[in-house]
Amino acid sequence: MSDASSDCDPDSDSETSAPLDETAPFFRADSLTAGNQGSLFYQLAAEAARIGTWQRNLSDDTVTICPVMATMLQMEPAYHVFTRAEWQGFYRPEELDIVEKHLRQHAGSGEPFSYESRVILQGGKEVWLLVRGMMIRDDQGEPVHIAGVSIDITSRKIEAVAIEAEHERFRLLAELCPDAILVISEGRYVYANREAARLFGVAAPANLVGRLPEEFIDARSLREVNERLSRAHQEKRGNLPATWTVHRKDGTQVHVQAVSAKTRWADKPALEMVVRDVTADRLAAQNLHLMSERLKLAIEGTGEGIWDWDPSTGSHTLSGELKKILGYEEDEVMGAAFDWRAVTHPDDQERVAEAMQACLRGDAPVYQCEYRLRSRDGRWKWVLSRGVVVSRDEQLVPRLVTGMILDITAKKESDELIWRHANLDALTGLPNRRYFREQLDAEVRMAARHRRKIALLFLDLDGFKQVNDLHGHDAGDLLLVEAARRIKRCVRATDIVARLGGDEFTVLITALDTESHIEPVCRKILDSIGKPFTIGNDVSYVTGSIGIALSPMDASTPEDMLRMADKAMYAAKANGKNQFSYFTAEMDTRARERLRLCNDLRKALAEDQLFLCYQPVVALAEKRIVKAEALLRWRHPRLGVIDPGTFIPLAEESGLMGQIGNWVFQEVGACAKHWSERIGEPFQIGINKSPVQFMAPDPGAQWLEYLERLGLSGNNIIIEISESQLLQPASKVIDALETYHHAGMQVAIDDFGTGYSSMSVLQKFHVDYLKIDPSFVQDLATNHDNRTIAETIIVMAHKLGLKVIAEGVETQEQRDFLTEAGCDYAQGFYFSHPVQSHQLDALLTHQVLH
Repeated sequence: MSDASSDCDPDSDSETSAPLDETAPFFRADSLTAGNQGSLFYQLAAEAARIGTWQRNLSDDTVTICPVMATMLQMEPAYHVFTRAEWQGFYRPEELDIVEKHLRQHAGSGEPFSYESRVILQGGKEVWLLVRGMMIRDDQGEPVHIAGVSIDITSRKIEAVAIEAEHERFRLLAELCPDAILVISEGRYVYANREAARLFGVAAPANLVGRLPEEFIDARSLREVNERLSRAHQEKRGNLPATWTVHRKDGTQVHVQAVSAKTRWADKPALEMVVRDVTADRLAAQNLHLMSERLKLAIEGTGEGIWDWDPSTGSHTLSGELKKILGYEEDEVMGAAFDWRAVTHPDDQERVAEAMQACLRGDAPVYQCEYRLRSRDGRWKWVLSRGVVVSRDEQLVPRLVTGMILDITAKKESDELIWRHANLDALTGLPNRRYFREQLDAEVRMAARHRRKIALLFLDLDGFKQVNDLHGHDAGDLLLVEAARRIKRCVRATDIVARLGGDEFTVLITALDTESHIEPVCRKILDSIGKPFTIGNDVSYVTGSIGIALSPMDASTPEDMLRMADKAMYAAKANGKNQFSYFTAEMDTRARERLRLCNDLRKALAEDQLFLCYQPVVALAEKRIVKAEALLRWRHPRLGVIDPGTFIPLAEESGLMGQIGNWVFQEVGACAKHWSERIGEPFQIGINKSPVQFMAPDPGAQWLEYLERLGLSGNNIIIEISESQLLQPASKVIDALETYHHAGMQVAIDDFGTGYSSMSVLQKFHVDYLKIDPSFVQDLATNHDNRTIAETIIVMAHKLGLKVIAEGVETQEQRDFLTEAGCDYAQGFYFSHPVQSHQLDALLTHQVLH
């Protein structure tokens, strides 16, 4: 290595000087002068403090180090000069990047800089240096060299690593510790391990840091803890055990015991605590204490709920708590005279005796039984009694039985309440669907095992919805409660009556000796249900439809029985209601056919099986066709033309009604436009809109968009809805009717007179037409009441500004009466049967009518 220049000599007053004698001493005492004493003082101080100096010459990029720094680098203690390549060889590439970065950042600023770096010595040894330096400039301000000092901090680094490793070791030990470890400083948790987080019920230790102890400790426990901690500080010692209750985040409590010691955390006074969950220990201690107390009380013959009994003499001893449970005085229950069997419930006596005898014989290690005892005030109390034989004679004959009695009346009542909620209908108190299903399953299996018959009656109330709609759900609930009472009064105590939900009831007739018993029961139920229901100030009427299924004749499983009784009930409804119907194989066939028809309907629209017919609507005064009603038909490939009354309910149930309704509207729109252009004036067509269609999202939007694309006025369309839809209309019905009204469409109430519409309802929904139901038109010639009803509807409608359309006109007499009564329009077979579109073309052209 080359000789060092005088740049490193603090006494040098020129940029260069003669080479130094590397063997010379660092200084000579006899060379001190007033001019160099200051520099020499700093040199001596640096050597004494083991501070190495260095200088980097910017002109040739050499580095000169002093003897002290040479010693740090395990070189001869002399001045050394290194070329760029030589001094860079002391650094790993990544360390060199850091050094160069610091030099670049501070080269131009003139400010001192400082960094730590690691150098590699010969043999691979590493030395850590703390480097400080600054840029030196000449008189013209140009950078000349960088000078600085280095301090060997290797031992400090090694110590820091060791401390960190020790900290990490203790941290791992703390995390692995089965006890909770906490540090409190300045009144808050500053450290917690994983067990502390689990113990306190938080997700992670970080959720405890910064929290106050009082957030988890109740006030009493906190006072005790603070007192102990304060005493520990005053006495300058730790290890004072404290016990308190921790309130976890989930609301549960755990009991803990802690020891603590004074420490420091972040250079601040702190308290380190080791906390252990002693909940189980405390509970075990409590149980042990309780068992000890009970044993003591049993031995002494006194105590809470404890009894002793000598089987040989019948004498017994009762504790004070047991007397309190039963309410008897001391002299009433002591000795052998008291008859325990007499105060035991008759239904429980045999069971209690069997359990006790099994214990006395040794067949059971413990006597245990739940039963009822009559207290002194006559009330029955449920008790749990347990006992063991604690003494036998030489022949193993029991001499002493000791035990306890626990009053479980409240628990039994609670269990009963839970059972009722799970198994009984909350409204009527009858078995609910789940419980009835269990009972039905048990009865079906028992009937099969004993070769007996059972009958299932499936009852649905006819007209119940109208009661709900007119009088409200509270009235409906009262009716259901009364209906349940009436049904139960019609059957035997062994039969099972249940409410499946809504207005559906079932009656299971068990142990059926003869099928002839079924019909009288059904008639009795129908007669009872058909009587008036007085609810408040109102009187309501409903009827019942009953379906009957027998096992094992009709079905052998509970599922099949319910399904077949349900089908029979619907058959009773279809036959006119207020009657009963037995299940037949034909019903099952019809149900299967219905399912098959529903599947066929899904293909009908795509395969062009649906078509429309139009029934002309005649203006009676003008005697010409001015409107038509669109009627949907289905030309089934196997069954021929199917009436809408058959397949529309299927479409509603299967979710196809919206798709079919949109197709009908498009067909009607096209025909309305065609016929309007043909006759030179708007031609209206009525479309029946199902209640299900109103439940679709935005039920009016698609139709209005289609009319706009078609360029057709809304005035060409009449929306026909049933009277019942206006009784308690859903918000979607109201919104849709408003939309139709604003678009110019008109609204007709179909089959008017069969429901309960009020005048205010007709005005509220902007109704334009009332269609008189065919049942009122049918007997106009002979039935005075029907004539009066028809006339009243016409007069009322005209006073409200509505037009009237009579449906089902089949005779000239009906037409003439309606014309004279002022009816505006009529439709029916008298004028024309429903026809297809090309046939209506001809009728509009020729207007050939009666």
